[in-house]
Amino acid sequence: MPKGFLSPGIARIVLLFVLGSAAWGAYYFVACAQTPSSNPPAGFISLFNGKDFTGWNIQPDSGAWLVKDGVIECKGRPRSPYAILTRKKYENFELYVDFKMSNGCNSGIFLHVPESGRESRVGCELQIQDDYGKPVSSQSVGSIYSVVAPQVNAIKKAGEWNSYRIRFDWPKLQAWLNGQKIHDVDFEQVPELRFRLRSGYIGLQNHSHAISFRNVWIKELPAKEKWTELFNNVDLQGWQKLGDADWRVEDGTLIASGGKGYLVSDGEYENFEFQAYVDMGQKRDGGGFYYRWKSVEEPGYKTEFYNHEMALKLNEPYMLDPGKPKPSHIMSPAEHPYLLTQILSIDRVSSVRWNGIEIQKNLLHAQVRPGHIAILHVPGDGEVRIRQIRIKQLDFTDF
Repeated sequence: MPKGFLSPGIARIVLLFVLGSAAWGAYYFVACAQTPSSNPPAGFISLFNGKDFTGWNIQPDSGAWLVKDGVIECKGRPRSPYAILTRKKYENFELYVDFKMSNGCNSGIFLHVPESGRESRVGCELQIQDDYGKPVSSQSVGSIYSVVAPQVNAIKKAGEWNSYRIRFDWPKLQAWLNGQKIHDVDFEQVPELRFRLRSGYIGLQNHSHAISFRNVWIKELPAKEKWTELFNNVDLQGWQKLGDADWRVEDGTLIASGGKGYLVSDGEYENFEFQAYVDMGQKRDGGGFYYRWKSVEEPGYKTEFYNHEMALKLNEPYMLDPGKPKPSHIMSPAEHPYLLTQILSIDRVSSVRWNGIEIQKNLLHAQVRPGHIAILHVPGDGEVRIRQIRIKQLDFTDF
């Protein structure tokens, strides 16, 4: 027998052990779905204490969500809050959730939820829906909502407990529904997913239907993202002012008002992803973000600020029935006062995404060089508020 090879008998024993361990792991998770009092398996912690919403944000608390007999219950009405979110952000993790649907239920598990904006477009959503016996689609139960259909429909009938097991280790998302594998997706290979947020809150959705949740367990996996914060939430350190605009910081928010002027980063950047949350004010008249900025005479490239009206227009393609009123949760300034701007720049290619939707793409940048990030305010913009300004290095494999 060649050196280093196992005998056939030993190889069979090893194979049976591996398969048995995998089967036992799947059985453990499915079996745990039978009782609300199960303890999380080794390495997991519970996100729900079975008593109250400690660790969760349910504001505004309209009474739609409650805890009863160790179970989170959503009555579906009133519809607000549209989702309850963990107070902690998560990047890579393994998540386990039990859920029980009402007849006709539509709900979901949100992953990597942004600070504000479309949960299922900026982060992503694993769909929950009363689809027993129906064919799969990109909007059926188990789908990565509106993008990738599940491999199989493994949902039970309404009124029975189901279990989701979700493993997200960027770029790979794997998911099981009731012990059956439904996803093994590389987000970097799917254009609609590759620039979704890689870190954010976990959420349970209220979509106007009664649904129950229990056994919400998580195991964190090693983080991979490395960001540089460009705004310290306190003052303008790291930035230079040019022109007549007024710039100030209040409660962790950068505020621009007054006349025309720039706020320019001290550092220069060439290949990067830039992120910032901008308020959804109604008045916008030409201000925005510049990248690869050198001077007023050589400003590089620009994306403008947008507002609530533009947010609705950008989301129109996603409305299944244009004749219906637009659901307020999609772009309501009351619930989503800020929307995420992402600028991705690699060599001669750049892309601008706003609230998860690509709104600009440049393939032939004339100037390929490092430059500053600059923020322009003009008088017609009114007061502009910006939060969480950060940047990370990209390389050629990211595009």
